Amino acid sequence: MARTKKKGNPIVSAVVFGIFGIVLLFLGIRTFIGLHGKLLNVTTCDESEVKPGVYVEGTLTYGYGAYIEKTTTYNHVVTKTDGYYYLVDICDKNEDGSKRDTSKWIGISISKSDDAKFDAISSADDAEPVYITGVIRKNSDKVQGFLDDYITKYVDAYAQYYGYTPTSEDYATAKAEAFPYYIEMVDSSDYIFKLVLGAVFLLAAVIMILKATRSKNTISASAQPAGTGYYDGTGDFNGVYTPGSTGSPNNGSYTQQYGTTNSGSYGTAEQTQAPQTSYSDPFYSQQPAASEQDAHASNPYTTTSSTTSSSSFSLKKDE
Repeated sequence: MARTKKKGNPIVSAVVFGIFGIVLLFLGIRTFIGLHGKLLNVTTCDESEVKPGVYVEGTLTYGYGAYIEKTTTYNHVVTKTDGYYYLVDICDKNEDGSKRDTSKWIGISISKSDDAKFDAISSADDAEPVYITGVIRKNSDKVQGFLDDYITKYVDAYAQYYGYTPTSEDYATAKAEAFPYYIEMVDSSDYIFKLVLGAVFLLAAVIMILKATRSKNTISASAQPAGTGYYDGTGDFNGVYTPGSTGSPNNGSYTQQYGTTNSGSYGTAEQTQAPQTSYSDPFYSQQPAASEQDAHASNPYTTTSSTTSSSSFSLKKDE
């Protein structure tokens, strides 16, 4: 037997799409506002101004190499490199452009396409400065661990080059030079992408809801099947008098006889068909009362036929 695929609930799908759309729109709008507000210049700012969530700009001129490679893995196998974390100088210039001795280190997350520019400022003295815009983020424990390990190795290499053995104070001093933050590079393409994708998700959610509502209304408006009716206690079905029926609203009983004749004539006749087995429900009786039989015999609308079928029921009178 073939398995029937269960159809998903369109309302649930619409809610999911709507949530994604709202989140993307929120992120896009926040990035747009951040980049179009007052940006902190990390080249000339004071170190006390560097805080998570602050949108920044700056011209970076000196770096210390990459300490993290961002990769995509599949089954624990690296399939491609997406970008890097570089260690760079900030707070290293005065307003007039002169060099400041109190520079600090910070990480910066870049895409693979920007690797050549940051590699150049990390290895060449005359490299072209790199202008950046972005937002400051706090390091996760994992990122902070990579940064600490990288600074330790940097101190070891520096001490080896100058021929001395580093101390614990040397490691601590070097690590104190680095902010526990990184700069996430962002530009206009980031918020445009989020705004467009968010609008698409939200529009899809609205369409799903409209289609689901229209489908529900169509099913609810289906016509009542022909031949159905209700008894209103007056001898009528659906408020229309039915020929061949008698009723007494006072005692709640009702009897209806059905019959056809090949000749199309109308009159009274005795039942020739064997009685059907009576229904055992205590509230109903298949056998009409004597008064009802008399009423039936005098009813001019009772139809007859040589092949006659009958059905009757009566509501039991309350005692």
